[in-house]
Amino acid sequence: MSTTRRQLGYLAASQALGGLSFRQARAQTYPARPIILVVAYGPGTGTDLLARQLGERMGTVLGQRLVVENRPGASGMIGTEFAARSRPDGYTLLFGNNQTLAVNVSLYRDIRYDPIRDFTPIARLASQDAVLVVNPRIPARSVAELVAYARANPDRLNFGSPGAGASAHLAGETFKAAAGIHMVHVPYNNAQLFADLLSGAISLSFYPYLSLKPHIASGALIPLATTGVTRSPWLPDLPTMIECGYPTIIFTSWFGLYGPAGLPGEITTTLSAAAQRTLEDPEVRRALSDSATRVEYGGPEELARFTASEIERYRPIIAQSGAAPG
Repeated sequence: MSTTRRQLGYLAASQALGGLSFRQARAQTYPARPIILVVAYGPGTGTDLLARQLGERMGTVLGQRLVVENRPGASGMIGTEFAARSRPDGYTLLFGNNQTLAVNVSLYRDIRYDPIRDFTPIARLASQDAVLVVNPRIPARSVAELVAYARANPDRLNFGSPGAGASAHLAGETFKAAAGIHMVHVPYNNAQLFADLLSGAISLSFYPYLSLKPHIASGALIPLATTGVTRSPWLPDLPTMIECGYPTIIFTSWFGLYGPAGLPGEITTTLSAAAQRTLEDPEVRRALSDSATRVEYGGPEELARFTASEIERYRPIIAQSGAAPG
């Protein structure tokens, strides 16, 4: 072998080892500064509170703070787009949910991010079931009785939601279609929904259990069923809508951790492992249980499959709901 060829061989080997060393060093030093955790909703919302709860513990695991940055607006699209356009260096992440990563793509024509193309899935985290509740004035104490009442009184029922395209809206419209009943949708954008539900101005709603808990406990609202795949650990005597004969009514608020597209594999692995350790922490699990939140960890590949399947699951639901693309 000539000297030139030998030198080239050494140079190639050196570059390969140098590249490997660089990648190892990057994995070992990450994270070297605080990480921004984007929440596409305002402070004090359910998504915000959960992000802060998990982010604090995950920061301890990583050895760097996860700083929640609220960027609300446009049904979560403002903050989600910001995260999608951020540098893929592991220092800007998205605390995503079903609205931002599965519903919006079918609900809005002017959406400026692609939930599959523009993100790197990191970890599936948790979910919260909704509960179908009625005002006590409605003479129904089961889903079957509610359907019978609706059929006998086609102009008497209405249902409230936080707005068109929200899970409560989609659940109500899906229920209408599946049961063959008539109900009027009443959208809200503030806390007046609960006031009207408690007063009887609104007949019923599908809403996360945590917000309903004190009203169910006091008897101010009557729970009829939950919307998860299995029974809620917090309402074990209550049937699911599936058990009541409505297999299409599966509506949970789910949450996942995402980075911008192109996030390096070693950083994705580091973050996913930190999320798993966070969710395995006994104190975190107790806190999540107290907030009626299911732990549902899944790695990057599982979250990628789940996100894609949820996008497809919601397409016909949104089309059927009448929530025309905005």
